[in-house]
Amino acid sequence: MLRKLVSGIACFLLLAGSVSAAPVVIDFSGFVDQFNPGPHSPNVPLFGQIVLDDTVVASGPNNTFENAILSLTITVQDSGGDVTFTSAGPGGRVQQFVNNSTEFIGINFGANSSGIINGTVEGASGTLTMTDFEIDFRGVDLFGDPTVLATGLTQADFSFSELTVNYSTIGLEGLMVERSLDVVTFSTSESIDEPPMALFLSFALLWLVGRARQAPLT
Repeated sequence: MLRKLVSGIACFLLLAGSVSAAPVVIDFSGFVDQFNPGPHSPNVPLFGQIVLDDTVVASGPNNTFENAILSLTITVQDSGGDVTFTSAGPGGRVQQFVNNSTEFIGINFGANSSGIINGTVEGASGTLTMTDFEIDFRGVDLFGDPTVLATGLTQADFSFSELTVNYSTIGLEGLMVERSLDVVTFSTSESIDEPPMALFLSFALLWLVGRARQAPLT
């Protein structure tokens, strides 16, 4: 009986040590707006990825997930060469709410959200500083529960998907818009995390079970 109990505890520790959060990964791509290109060339391609922490708990009437952005990367393939911006979280915020029959997902960081490390994102060229980033998604069926981060979505789920970026440049020259993203996917990335202490205890207990089985009966 004792051997079964010890074995059960060891297996539980192994499983507990192997399971962790499954971050929500949002991949997107599109083109810089023709009328609001900011410091970029009009109609050049852009793409990026946002990784959200699904362990953050929503709060407030608009289900705000504070500091939920684990990382963000956006690349603009400008005519003079690619410009890439990166941000390591946690920071920013996500909001999921319903207004009439439309469901909204807002993701932003920078000037209008809290918790972003350093507050800005530096461009690879060193000539641009991104001060604010926002994506606005809208649709009729984006989530079952607004207090749980949405996943399993594609561009077909959105009736509206606009990306807005502000740079430190003064005026409209600092505003870059993508009015309709061409490709968007919300997926989950299973993360495996095995804490050393849980593994050590698990294998120690399993070793004791093995020794007990080999010991002669008295």
